[in-house]
Amino acid sequence: MEMSPEDEEYEQLTAAEVLQRIEEGWINERLSPSLLESRQEEITCLLEQCDIIEENPANSLVKSIHQLELQRVRYVISDYLRTRIKKLEKYTEFFLEEEKDEETSAKMSPAEFVFARELHRNLEAHFSELALKHMPSIFQKLNKNKTITQPNMNAFVFFKVKEDCDNILLDSRDNPVDLTKDEIHISKYQPISSLLEDGRIKLF
Repeated sequence: MEMSPEDEEYEQLTAAEVLQRIEEGWINERLSPSLLESRQEEITCLLEQCDIIEENPANSLVKSIHQLELQRVRYVISDYLRTRIKKLEKYTEFFLEEEKDEETSAKMSPAEFVFARELHRNLEAHFSELALKHMPSIFQKLNKNKTITQPNMNAFVFFKVKEDCDNILLDSRDNPVDLTKDEIHISKYQPISSLLEDGRIKLF
């Protein structure tokens, strides 16, 4: 089977590099008001590496060090996934509608999509049983445009520039600016969201 350039790049990553990506994704996810692209592939890869380390015999000191590191890795992964689930629970309908948009890339993993879809169905059924069916028929349908809860895309975030970015408009009232690697800025999330998705900046 022929490997794509993306697959080759992924295969060449070491466990440490995968962990670094996941840790950066974890911090970005915690600080971002919106849902970012899932890092499920990296997580699966790293968990497989953890299993291999646990299966290999080692002396008591090395084993203790490995166990501490594995606990840290599993904490990062658990908190990352928990953060995403909290966002899905809070903005379920918004993210489901976003997934339907063909112009945007899918951000949920398959398991997250199933979770969000089932949660939405259950919430609708519960709300209908609890309240809507007892109301006059004209009030039994909800206007999605008025009921969808959305993340605050205008929340302010701190970010660090990972690579030079030219002609970036951080504020519609100002002129575009050039962002230089290693600079630190504060901005509303919306203008820099695409830079974050492209990996050109990171939140902190």
